Amino acid sequence: MARINLLPWREEERERKNKEFITQVIAVVLFSLLAAFAVWSFYNRELEQQQQANELIRTANTSLDADLKQIDDLEVRRDAIISRMRVIQDLQGRRPVPVRIWDDIAKAVPSAMYLTNLKREGDLITFTGRADNPNIVSSLVRNLNASDWMHDSKLKSIQDDIQAYQPKVNPTVVDQTTRPVYPEDSYIQFVVTTQVVAGTPDESGLDNAPENQADAGGQ
Repeated sequence: MARINLLPWREEERERKNKEFITQVIAVVLFSLLAAFAVWSFYNRELEQQQQANELIRTANTSLDADLKQIDDLEVRRDAIISRMRVIQDLQGRRPVPVRIWDDIAKAVPSAMYLTNLKREGDLITFTGRADNPNIVSSLVRNLNASDWMHDSKLKSIQDDIQAYQPKVNPTVVDQTTRPVYPEDSYIQFVVTTQVVAGTPDESGLDNAPENQADAGGQ
């Protein structure tokens, strides 16, 4: 006797295929999610590593900037110390210069001459005085130029027949004793300038010399 399947097999086959399709779709979706998660995790890890590297670089740059600032401060301090050392060495090296200038001036003033004024303005020293004759003034200029601390000495002015001392006349006194004649009465007046050698300090004591000095060279 033949057996006939009267069950709805087509519907069962359709349901089976639908279940297989749904299973495949779910598997594909899960695989895609896993792949996307793996890719996201990879790039997220790379991003975190890059951020950590950037943070290390920023920290290193900050530390380097601080070190550079310290180096700059040390260089400034070093330059200041070197500058002070040079000033001290320069002052120590030039300490005897004012004494030598005074000594050379005293030696340069010849006899038959005396100074009435001596002043210094910067590197320029001006001598004002009286001398027996122009040759004595020329000797002064030559002596100043022969010094190691002065140069470019020049005669600025000279005037003949200058009376060093004038007798005081009292109009109320009729009979006044005549003053004796001194050699200085015929002295000429002169003005001589000289330049101090470059680098000589101004603290030589010549800046505020009194208007009337004692005779620097004997009469």
